[in-house]
Amino acid sequence: MKLKEIFDQLTYGELSQISIGGGAAGTVRTEDHPKLVAHVNLGLTALYKRFNLKKGQFKLVLQPSMTMYALNAKYASTNTRSREAVKFINDTGMPFRDDLLKVENVYSDTGYEFGVNNPADPFSMNTPSQRMLVVPADIVARADWLPDEMKTSSLTVFYRANHPKIEAEDVEPEDLEIDLPDTHLEALLLFIASRVHTPIGIGGEDNTGNTYFQKYELACQELENKNLQIDHATQYDRLQKGGWV
Repeated sequence: MKLKEIFDQLTYGELSQISIGGGAAGTVRTEDHPKLVAHVNLGLTALYKRFNLKKGQFKLVLQPSMTMYALNAKYASTNTRSREAVKFINDTGMPFRDDLLKVENVYSDTGYEFGVNNPADPFSMNTPSQRMLVVPADIVARADWLPDEMKTSSLTVFYRANHPKIEAEDVEPEDLEIDLPDTHLEALLLFIASRVHTPIGIGGEDNTGNTYFQKYELACQELENKNLQIDHATQYDRLQKGGWV
């Protein structure tokens, strides 16, 4: 869908009774675009976090004696602007754009799936922060006693990805494509309305913004009940077909 469709829905729906920036009620003026774009960005991120709407992937090339890896685009092989001496993120198949929300799956070169944040598994990968991956020292060292399927020179990382940030400057709502399923549009509109109606935050039992936020939660719960998000199954098989391993 185009950004204009979101603006139009807000104009004739959730924002029809209020003025954004001094214009007539329900009018989304060009001057109002940066304000609404800020809310749209936050709403998209909230939905992408919650529903796993987009997957990203890259290869993490293990470095000798290095167990902690910052998952930052400055370490990506396709980032020609970065001057980092070691670029351990091999993202030639799908450039990494710092859109990582959560590490979901980690595989060895042979397709063995490691655990993630499993304290009972000594070979589990860990994410002490959103963009940090800690690899067990024995995996990095490729210890002789490890099972063959765990011996690997790199890791394939699948992650929950964010929607690309919309830049408010010179935005053209008629042309800008928003990557959001139609099924999730209502939830996005309700999220935006909750913030616009409560500029300083969501709170107060009789607050209009709070009412919209409650509706947003109900809409999300309905989407969760219907399991409307991307399919996790056989993703490593798809990776192989795509030439990544």
